[in-house]
Amino acid sequence: MPPVMFLAIVGIAGIAGYRLLSALSRNAQSGARKADQAMRRAAANVRDLGNLEWDEAAGVYKPRAKRDN
Repeated sequence: MPPVMFLAIVGIAGIAGYRLLSALSRNAQSGARKADQAMRRAAANVRDLGNLEWDEAAGVYKPRAKRDN
């Protein structure tokens, strides 16, 4: 009878471990999905500045001034 009890305990522990790993996996996927959605929302707010030119006085790139020809 002890081998049967041992196998039952091992089986129950295996099922519990499988359920725990499945829950952790779903939780990780959910977190990654939320982070991806947040990144997409943040990227949607990016403005296109058009062509940039170097401003020596400020030491940064700035949008090129529109010139009428």
